[in-house]
Amino acid sequence: MAQFEYTRIVDLSYPVDADAPREMPIGPPKLYHTATMQKDGYFESRIDLSGHCSTHIDTPSLMYRDGYSAEGIDVERLAGEAALVDVSGRALGSVLDTEAFQAWEDAGGDLGGRRIAFVKTGMEAHFGEKAYNHNWIGLNGDGAQWLVDREIQLVGIDSCAIESVWGPRDNFPAHHTFLRNGIPIVENLRGLDALPDRFFTVVSPMKLSNSSGSPARVFAFL
Repeated sequence: MAQFEYTRIVDLSYPVDADAPREMPIGPPKLYHTATMQKDGYFESRIDLSGHCSTHIDTPSLMYRDGYSAEGIDVERLAGEAALVDVSGRALGSVLDTEAFQAWEDAGGDLGGRRIAFVKTGMEAHFGEKAYNHNWIGLNGDGAQWLVDREIQLVGIDSCAIESVWGPRDNFPAHHTFLRNGIPIVENLRGLDALPDRFFTVVSPMKLSNSSGSPARVFAFL
């Protein structure tokens, strides 16, 4: 069994609350207190939220009727050595295509055979601004295929969507490229500035039956 050493753990997830990041027109989570210490002697809540709100994972059933759902994710995809693909420094609304990823590689970037890729766009700096879910940075189909060709098993991004802002108009090419290859997508990552080029990660979504997505807690072990 492979072993690794670490000195600290970084949480790469946003909280699930009324301010949780999300694509439009997904509504915010709603938290209901069903029991209180004052009235019931214990504290209990329930929550109403989309499976695609806050830090979350997309599965193939989002786009494909016969695709697996959140409960069917192969756990081997959810943990392992990851590479930080830093393509930050671009203008809002930029599209990450083959050239963007090839430029990263030509500048010394290297997946090194790692099967998990976290794409750093710098969009976390715009969380709380309109641009975060109206003019974000994401991939087109060619950019997604560049990563698929390197045989990744999971991809994540610090934008509200892996798709470029033009993706919905073009029938979601990045989503289709990853999901038809069985590659789950993690969106709304945070804290990527704290990461080295290589690290060990664990993605921990809820095991929701018949759901195309699930909120997820994501950790980096440094």
